[in-house]
Amino acid sequence: MIAARVGKIDVIPLRYSLGDAPYGSARGLVPARETTLVRLETTDGVVGWGEAFGPTSAVVPLIRELTAALPGTPIEAPGPFVAAQLQQHYHRGGGLHAAAVSGVEVALWDALGRTLGAGVATLLGGRARESVTPYASCGYARADRDIGRFTEELAELSAGLAGAKIKCGFGPAEDAARANAARAVLGPDRALMVDLNGNYTADQARVSAAAMADARLAWLEEPLAPEDVEGLTLLRRLDITLATGEALYTRAPFRRLITERLVDVVQPDITKVGGLGEAKVVCELARTWGVRVSPHVWGGGIALAAAVQLLASVPTYPHTNNVPDPLWLELDRGDNALRERLLAEPMRPKDGVLAVPSGPGLGVEVDEQAVELLREDR
Repeated sequence: MIAARVGKIDVIPLRYSLGDAPYGSARGLVPARETTLVRLETTDGVVGWGEAFGPTSAVVPLIRELTAALPGTPIEAPGPFVAAQLQQHYHRGGGLHAAAVSGVEVALWDALGRTLGAGVATLLGGRARESVTPYASCGYARADRDIGRFTEELAELSAGLAGAKIKCGFGPAEDAARANAARAVLGPDRALMVDLNGNYTADQARVSAAAMADARLAWLEEPLAPEDVEGLTLLRRLDITLATGEALYTRAPFRRLITERLVDVVQPDITKVGGLGEAKVVCELARTWGVRVSPHVWGGGIALAAAVQLLASVPTYPHTNNVPDPLWLELDRGDNALRERLLAEPMRPKDGVLAVPSGPGLGVEVDEQAVELLREDR
């Protein structure tokens, strides 16, 4: 047993205003980026960091409630903690409770890795790669949805990367215009993903997909609302790769998507799904049934670092020497100080790839002065 125990736990709400330049999706624009950090310090002085999705006003008290009994407990892999929290509070379902658990779980992994001197990828089963391939998650919706501004931003934010994802879901004509403009920017060889953010019914998604056929999509993401699982069975008739999963909490709702092969790519979000352990289970289920995985990343620097560690632990399957498509990392490229300022050394790609950090835990260092400047409650 490790001698170190959980010491002090701080729950830190962060917010970065987008001012007069909000962006978002077909579901609406966001005025600010916000997230909740968990700072967990052990009795040996080791600090682990986690991040939880959701409105800080709701997530902060949830985290404080579920961590009340943690101080004094041994530092250990957080699987039993997560299971106990999800089972004891089963009446709450998933949702923000699972998101709150996620933030604590990631902090526990980070602290454990730093205590043992091992990277989280190693603790999750072994480091399978030294770098990951990011795609630019950009092409966001703006208030004016000007196609000229859209293409200019896409060209700038996707430069040097092997693929990009854009937002659609505005009707087949506008979707086709955005997708075709994006294809012209990316050229014939880079991957183009389109995200509908669940803004369509199955028949509407089918029409939009047909309108975008000439843009040769790498995948169509969240074509339907997350609860419309039956609708996915209708879309399987389309000759298009389907991806979804970012709005699902815990491993359970992924089971049917994977075992019935309703989608081709599953996208667990570490800051929602219950943490790294739950996301790793989803990855293993996907590998078992021959479904691809690409975690959803929308948050700050800790969320990005966690996603990199997760992907570093996922073996290539079923390929060996020749891999048709990379194991994609979503790299948010929107204006976001929670990603760019929180880490002492922001995670940025070089020559089209992002190196997996070699340090212990998540492998990144948090700039605590930046944390204080971005605190919502300061």
